[in-house]
Amino acid sequence: MRFTKLRIRQKILFTLERQLVKGAHYQLLLVAALIGILSLVGGLLVMPSGPPTSRLGESVWWAFLRLSDPGYLGDDQGGWRRLISTLITVAGYVVFLGSLVAIITTWMNRKIRDLEQGLTHVTANNHLLILGWSNRTIHIAAEIFQSVGRIKRFLLRFGTSKLQVIILSEEVGPFQMQELKDHPMIGSRASEIVLRTGSAIDREHLRRVDSLNASAIIVPSLAYGRRELINPDIETIKCLLSLNAEASRYPGHKLPYVVAEIQDEFKVAAAYRSYSGPLEVVGSNTILSRLMAQNIRHPGLSEVYNEILSQIVNNNLFCQQFPELVGFTIGSLKKAFTKAVILGVVRNPKGESTRVPDLNLPENHLLASEERLVVLAKSSADLVWNSDLLSREPIDSLTQTPLPVEEPAETIRVLILGWNEHVPSLIKELCSYEEESYFVRLVALRPLNEREKELQFLNEPQKRVTLEHVIADYIRESEILRTEAGSFDHIVMVSSDRMEEEEEADARTMVGYVLLEEVLDKAPKRPSVLLELADPSNESLIRRFQAEVIISPMVLSHLLAGIALQRDLNSIYNELFTVGGAEIIFREPAAYGISPGEISFQEIESLAAVHGETVLGLALDPLLHRTNSLLLNPEKKQKRPLTENDRLVVLTTVY
Repeated sequence: MRFTKLRIRQKILFTLERQLVKGAHYQLLLVAALIGILSLVGGLLVMPSGPPTSRLGESVWWAFLRLSDPGYLGDDQGGWRRLISTLITVAGYVVFLGSLVAIITTWMNRKIRDLEQGLTHVTANNHLLILGWSNRTIHIAAEIFQSVGRIKRFLLRFGTSKLQVIILSEEVGPFQMQELKDHPMIGSRASEIVLRTGSAIDREHLRRVDSLNASAIIVPSLAYGRRELINPDIETIKCLLSLNAEASRYPGHKLPYVVAEIQDEFKVAAAYRSYSGPLEVVGSNTILSRLMAQNIRHPGLSEVYNEILSQIVNNNLFCQQFPELVGFTIGSLKKAFTKAVILGVVRNPKGESTRVPDLNLPENHLLASEERLVVLAKSSADLVWNSDLLSREPIDSLTQTPLPVEEPAETIRVLILGWNEHVPSLIKELCSYEEESYFVRLVALRPLNEREKELQFLNEPQKRVTLEHVIADYIRESEILRTEAGSFDHIVMVSSDRMEEEEEADARTMVGYVLLEEVLDKAPKRPSVLLELADPSNESLIRRFQAEVIISPMVLSHLLAGIALQRDLNSIYNELFTVGGAEIIFREPAAYGISPGEISFQEIESLAAVHGETVLGLALDPLLHRTNSLLLNPEKKQKRPLTENDRLVVLTTVY
């Protein structure tokens, strides 16, 4: 019997629990039922006390009034009636007032929490969507907000007047919003960014951010905290497949333009096959390795690339069509654009969707109707020309032999400290320079079998690149001494990808660099040092040292944001960073016959054109110009003094 009673009691409690967890509506119904029962019981108990509660209806109403409002308690006469009234009033405090307030408060808190988590669906058109929260996301948003001129053209292209940025993140809360507010380039504009909770590989979550109606979608990769079997590239390709599947629900719906980051270059083709809409894929490992290789070959180029890639710093690349200038020569256009430097053109071959850049063109090249000019300028407002300087007179082709790009005859010695996914790509990039030979010493804790597995593409005999593996921890002073750092021409310190957080990776890199500085101070010849960092705030900590810095997330953020706003930029960057073709180098002024003294940038442009090259700016002696030593696209008519230690930043063509 006792067991049966226990079972009945448990059944009642279980049933009550299931009703309460169904939500506020069921909770309110339960409270209403309880209020009705209390009113009925109170009415039955007070009926014997006589008028005015002698009838059931009157007595129940009397009980309900005391239950809902304690102010009626002073109107009652008689001991029994006062006792019942007091009990009902106390019950009213607990049930009627306490329960209702608790239910409504809980419901409101839950609703507010749901809204803060970004679980509601967005209804938007032509918005810019960033899928995923990584160490690139905030910088991408900052780049977009700062690209004023490009944003205006971007909005005009889609027929909208206001920029709306939506970010889909697996976690949304006060922390993410505060990070956006803390960024100096976003600040108060963080309120214009819509955050939504979800995963980029979930189709339902893609609907939550109205992905099919976006004007452009950016898919950055996750660099830290990665899982072993599901890497960022797999998630990116799955996201592209999900976007394709979503579009299949609406036949005839135009797929949005997507810019996706893929780390492994062997998965780039798979990414293009996964999406049938307009797509630009940025191979992050390939791009970063090319930048590092270019800095090894031409120390100092990191500052040039940082300025060209960024939408925030000084000069930017613009790719725009100028129908009014069709038929004019490149030489004439270079003179007419008094506030900008023309690098070349981008064209679309007929019947093809690919974009083909043609940089460092000869002066007599005529601008065609299907070609868009590639221009280096401080802002879109400088994309203007002086019509008085335009001329349709033909320019004779150059007869002078172009200047050769100096290739070192000796083997270049490179020391790489640390290991991440960029190192194999960097080795592969060095192998592509046919006229150069390298000796590379790899110093890291990564086991030898893992390195060999990632360097499988070197199975073929390599005559130009010789590798030497050393297993050591470069943040130990005794081990960094054994690397013989002072005997190398170039040292590259990469950010470790084995750390869970980018701060931890940068901490190792910076400590190793400080120890390296002690070794290099005693070296007879100082090699160039290139540091890769993951957090831009850490750059200021080592600014006083003599090292170039590449901040990987910043570089990739510049790329993704710029390509999202100007699709042509992807082909331009690929042309500039790959071996052969158009390439940015440094030249001594004497190569153009320029002696130390004052000269205008306009005169330098003319001298460079004679040799079939495009001068982009000046790299002044950093010992004399501690700040602003790099001057890209300077004032053209202003004369500046040049010394023997100054260099010219030149766009040339390597065959």
